[in-house]
Amino acid sequence: MEVLIKILEINYTKFIRFIDEIDRHPFTTFKASKYLDKEEGYKSSVYKEARQQLNSALWKTADIGNGKIQKSVVSAIMNTVKHGGQVVNNNLIVWRSRDTLKNMPASKDLDATLYDLYKSKVSDEVSFDRLYRIGLNYQFIAYLFFIKEQNRFTPISQEKFDKIFELIGILEFKTSRNISWENYSTFLSIIKQVQKFLKTKDKEATLLDAHSFLWVLGNQMSEQAVVISIASNSTTEPQVQEQESRAVTLEPEATHVEVPLIAEEDEALAFPEGKEKFRLHRIKERNRDLVKAVKERALLIDGNLCCQVCEFSFLEKYGALGEGFIEAHHLRPISELTEETLTQLDDLVLVCSNCHRMLHRRRPWLTLEDLKLLVQQ
Repeated sequence: MEVLIKILEINYTKFIRFIDEIDRHPFTTFKASKYLDKEEGYKSSVYKEARQQLNSALWKTADIGNGKIQKSVVSAIMNTVKHGGQVVNNNLIVWRSRDTLKNMPASKDLDATLYDLYKSKVSDEVSFDRLYRIGLNYQFIAYLFFIKEQNRFTPISQEKFDKIFELIGILEFKTSRNISWENYSTFLSIIKQVQKFLKTKDKEATLLDAHSFLWVLGNQMSEQAVVISIASNSTTEPQVQEQESRAVTLEPEATHVEVPLIAEEDEALAFPEGKEKFRLHRIKERNRDLVKAVKERALLIDGNLCCQVCEFSFLEKYGALGEGFIEAHHLRPISELTEETLTQLDDLVLVCSNCHRMLHRRRPWLTLEDLKLLVQQ
């Protein structure tokens, strides 16, 4: 599974711009960034504390079966950890899974599995399979491997990383519902490729830095830099606007994208005035940066900007005339949003004009899946 350097370069440029803004000085290294230390540095503190709690150097084969080994590993799954003078949450395992190992009855098989993971020469593949068979989930197993050696293994959050990998052009590989050593190995190989790239920018970049780079790219950057607060851009003055749907072209070199105006999103009141009608619209203001970001992400994955319902491409059909042309559909109508609503990239989908019209043909509006089923009939 190869990661394209070109895509990493594009995302790295956005990443350092994001970090520069928050740190208020140019990005130099991962270790030097105050923001990265605050947001992601706790992972190293988790590792150090977990290694101390494990204290596997003192384990003996005679301990297998007496519960000591199990207890040591359980103590390495902390709810909180001290980092930067503060107590922060250990977010590397979801809350509902943390007591899984603690609640397992003590047994020789369980202790032997844990002993072999940290002390013996049993292969990683065998250890992974044994941990899976005793009832641990993917994220839990990855955590146990991570606290074994942070320069070889990293934590995982399957659904999150599936979306993050799409941002760097990895579309086919999925970790969700694919627990296996082979899958985890592929996951790690992708992280290691990213680390290799990052070392060309920061020679001290670690595997955990690569993990954090991807995490920030797919989470903090989308939630803070691209997540749009309608309140920050709203106006209180009503606007008069023709009630029509207009899609806008994204030129290949364009840095600015207009947000399409969709008729259903405006609330119109019509008043008879002789032979004419006066249409007064209350318009919820759209944020241009949000649609721009959605299109930019889609272009990295599919230069044809295919409709997410029928897969129609204006570029394929109309050539240069259709290049960059697509409409953005809010999964939740803008008319339902409040000033406190935060809209994320995944809240918008890109659709062709026909499918967009059909989605808003009648109330209640069709869902994307509803329309896909109709198209497939």
